[in-house]
Amino acid sequence: MAINSKLAARLTSPLALLLFATLIAAGVAALAYHYLQKREETMRAELAASSRVKVTPKVHVVVPNADVESGTVLNGARFVSRPVDDDLVYPDTLLAKDFPSAQGLRLARPVLRGRPVRMSDLQQPEVDDVAAVLPHGTRAMTIDIDNLNSIAQTLRPNHRVDIFLISRSPKVQSDRQGQDDRALEQASLFMQDMVVLATGREFQDVSNPALDPNRMARPGEVEGGAEAGHERSFDSITLLVKPQEAAKLMVGQRMGTFRVVLRGRNDRDALALRTLRARDLMPVAARGRDAGIEFIVGGRSNLVARMDLLPSQIQALQAASEQGRDATPAPAPMQLPSMPVPAGVTEPVPSLRGGGF
Repeated sequence: MAINSKLAARLTSPLALLLFATLIAAGVAALAYHYLQKREETMRAELAASSRVKVTPKVHVVVPNADVESGTVLNGARFVSRPVDDDLVYPDTLLAKDFPSAQGLRLARPVLRGRPVRMSDLQQPEVDDVAAVLPHGTRAMTIDIDNLNSIAQTLRPNHRVDIFLISRSPKVQSDRQGQDDRALEQASLFMQDMVVLATGREFQDVSNPALDPNRMARPGEVEGGAEAGHERSFDSITLLVKPQEAAKLMVGQRMGTFRVVLRGRNDRDALALRTLRARDLMPVAARGRDAGIEFIVGGRSNLVARMDLLPSQIQALQAASEQGRDATPAPAPMQLPSMPVPAGVTEPVPSLRGGGF
């Protein structure tokens, strides 16, 4: 009992209590310090992530150094290069690297200072010397068209078209005089994927791939221009061809008439079409009686069966018939046996030709 009372007295002494409280406080302080360190590191990471600036690639575009009016010529004195964020650039914006090929072009509309110049802000270049824009090894050939054949005047330079030839198929020997001549009309794919170099006198430079004239303003769309609001009409188109293609077009013009069919901008697939003849679209009754072989059925003239044949089959049958006639020997003249003359008869037997019997 005396030992327990002494131990209790020591534990309840002020010095022991102070030492115990100090230990507890040091432990709490250590825990708090560790927590605050972790929290500080977390906050620093969050602040660094939120304050980090996203790096966007820059693109140098062409901008005017002052407000410019329509008709202003692109040159190094009025236009400068300006870096712009890549995600803010339009697809048809004129880049600084393409500026040398665009020098000398005129603006189709006003552009404010510092605003990027777009291809739609430029006028299509006027081609004075057509020979200067022809790529090496190519030729320019003009064919006549009309309003219907020009896709209602919507054809533009640098479009691609297919050319169909409308002509007459030659008559075969089996054709009769009463056959409808419309059955001889035919349409065939003559040439395809041809580049339109000009519509009328509106030419376009197709040899410069850096600039897309289709995105530029046409002369009739220029603000304040003399031809503003007026479309240029044309009755001919000029095609970009090779020498052998030019010769083919010349022969085709003598054979019939051309019809052009507009292709899509991204449609470059080759076509394989057979010649379509008008007789393939006409009813059987309108093709003429010579289109097949007639068979009389049942011995009655009003019951006639008909088998349609192609012209090539008809020609083959005719050739076989002619060969059969040539191979058959000609029949020998018929000779009657001689008859003895009875005794006492001095006159000859009358000739069979005279019909004396």
